[in-house]
Amino acid sequence: MSGIFRYGRGLAAALAAAVALAVQAAPDSDLVLARQLADGPDPLQAAVEFRRLALSASEPAERAAFYWMAGYAYSQASRYDQSDRMAGLAEEADDRLETEVTLLRSDNARRRNRLREARFYLESLAAPERPEPVRKLAQRRLAAVRVEQGDYEGARQAVAERGERDARADAALEQYGRGRDKRPMVGGLLGLVPGLGYAYSGEYANALRSLLMNGLCIWGLAEFAEREQWGGVAVVGFAEITFYTGSIYGGADAAFRYNERRLRACTRALEGGAAFRPELEALPVLTLRFEF
Repeated sequence: MSGIFRYGRGLAAALAAAVALAVQAAPDSDLVLARQLADGPDPLQAAVEFRRLALSASEPAERAAFYWMAGYAYSQASRYDQSDRMAGLAEEADDRLETEVTLLRSDNARRRNRLREARFYLESLAAPERPEPVRKLAQRRLAAVRVEQGDYEGARQAVAERGERDARADAALEQYGRGRDKRPMVGGLLGLVPGLGYAYSGEYANALRSLLMNGLCIWGLAEFAEREQWGGVAVVGFAEITFYTGSIYGGADAAFRYNERRLRACTRALEGGAAFRPELEALPVLTLRFEF
């Protein structure tokens, strides 16, 4: 299922009033610059500009919107502490932005792998009184977070609570439940036989590469030793130690990668591409666009 929803604050009259106030609060050129930076490759510059606009805004609603935008830009730049601070300032300026602030905080918590915190925010956003697009996004992300926490039954419950049939999410959960994670310790032990640890996690190309490189080094050692060329033995021996230990550590790491791929495939299906982003042209009125 796909769709696009917009969720903003106020009616048309409020929008017109806010735009009129924006002319007094910040020069058009400054807002245009902030929009351009937010749409560019360096979100840190956008965060600084929106923060400056917030400090110069006279109306609480505008100030809150600009602080929220600064927080969003900091989040895109992986500056999560600063993003959370901006979210707090946005809520202080206008507590009507509580939903938008909670959305931003849930995003930050999940990106930092603070899953319990992210789950707390998402459960709040999934409440029946929230606007439909917010609730829908939160329900999808909540199911994904519960899988990431290892709460398989909780994820099934979150999918069931959506109130709509989602065959892709059901299939992803079913497949994830049938599968099993690989054990890194087993992968490392199997790596004692070059390539076998990689094969355990399905990385057959790496398995063949490891087997060939170790085999060549062992053959080279035998050849140099037979000719009593000890310098060659030392060089090839060092290479063999590298490749052999790489087989062991690589086998363990391959198991981690396998588990991560399996988890990501499930969570992507559960979320179904759900995302939100601000409508830059609507500023200084904060309007969010939801995509599913």
